[in-house]
Amino acid sequence: MSIIIATLLLAAGNPCAGSTTPEVEQCLAEDLARADTELNRYYAAAVTRLTKEQGTTALAKLRASERAWIAYRDAECDAVYEWWGQGTVRGAMALGCRTRITKARTMVIWQNLLTYADSTPPLLPKPRSED
Repeated sequence: MSIIIATLLLAAGNPCAGSTTPEVEQCLAEDLARADTELNRYYAAAVTRLTKEQGTTALAKLRASERAWIAYRDAECDAVYEWWGQGTVRGAMALGCRTRITKARTMVIWQNLLTYADSTPPLLPKPRSED
C-alpha cells in the first residue's frame, strides 16, 4: 500500500492500517460489521419502545425513515466509490463512508428514540462516536 493511500485513509478517520489493500479492506469490513450490529441493536430497541408506547403510526414512520436512510447511505457511499474510481483506495473509502454513516444513524436513533426529555436514563448507552 502506498504512503498516499495510507495518508488518505488516516485523513478520513480510518482506524485500519495495513501493508496491503486487502488487509485494510478486511479491517474496514470488520469495523462496518460491528457498526451494523450496533445499529441493529439500537434500531430493535427503538422498535420495541415505539411498539409499546406509540403504536403503529410511529413505528411505520421509523420503518420509512430506515428505508430512506438505507437509500441515502447506498447512494452517498456509491458516489464516494465512484469519486475514487480508478484508484485502489476506492473500496476502502466506500467502506469507511458506510461505517461513518452507520455510526451517525445509530446516534440519531439513540438521541431521538432511546432517550428521555427528563433525567430518566436512556434505554441503551450512548453509542460510541467517531474519534
